[in-house]
Amino acid sequence: MGDSVTSTILVTGPTGKVGRRLIPLLTRRGLTVRAACRSPVMARAAIEPIGFDWTDESTYAAARKGVDAIYLNVGPIPQPSHADYIRALLDSATGAGVKRVVLQSSYGVGQAPPENPLRRIELAVESSGVAYTILRPVAFMQNFSEGLRWRESFADGIRERDEIVGPGGKGTVSYVSTEDIAAVAAIALTEDGHGDKAYAPVGPEPLTLTAVAEHISWVAGRRITYVETDRTPIRDALLAAGAPPETAEHNSQVYTRAFSSSMFGVLNDDILDVTGRPPVSFAEFAVGAAAAWRR
Repeated sequence: MGDSVTSTILVTGPTGKVGRRLIPLLTRRGLTVRAACRSPVMARAAIEPIGFDWTDESTYAAARKGVDAIYLNVGPIPQPSHADYIRALLDSATGAGVKRVVLQSSYGVGQAPPENPLRRIELAVESSGVAYTILRPVAFMQNFSEGLRWRESFADGIRERDEIVGPGGKGTVSYVSTEDIAAVAAIALTEDGHGDKAYAPVGPEPLTLTAVAEHISWVAGRRITYVETDRTPIRDALLAAGAPPETAEHNSQVYTRAFSSSMFGVLNDDILDVTGRPPVSFAEFAVGAAAAWRR
């Protein structure tokens, strides 16, 4: 690995599953993190909180001023308008001294049509003139242990009813730890050799939701079962979270297809190649997350 070349990094989504794990990795490298969100996080050593709202372009200049790299995360329900927000944030970024941008996207988006909201965001980053790295992870392991912003947490269902409920059937997913995604992001933000590249962080084994339930059963000390549903609960949860009807319809279809078709059950060496270590297994993750499922 090369030497760190940045001094201040803007992190959007600093309280998210990846963002809050990325920040300590950056500060340990001796960097200052500008943590940008609507409700600024608490100021700490090497962390500069700043108010930031994607829908308010007047917050962009202060967030971007003097930063060397930017980590972009637009949130759990991307809208077509987010591509315009990204363009505005990155406008004249190279002239402002921004050297690198890392975007958190989702697996398979590189093959999506250009009107897809996430693909629109990717294209905005790719055309910005700033060296970019796109991260396209599969589903997170931490979705089973931490809250979800747009639907009932899997952790709540496991803890309260001993159930994992959702579409998926016998489809497999190579669930990835957000610790590994953050590690890849930290390197891409601070080291040479990752410009204009895309990585797909995945875990080391494709698992059905029944297999996930078995892993969690082992550490929880009681039987957890998987209960299959159609896409209706996903669509309804997206609507309740404020997604437009067409977005809820489309995203629930994509979600169900991704989990049931095994398109997320892929394997690669991206995490190993970038970080020099293999990805965390679900069994390792489950041991560390066991407290989330205790009653």
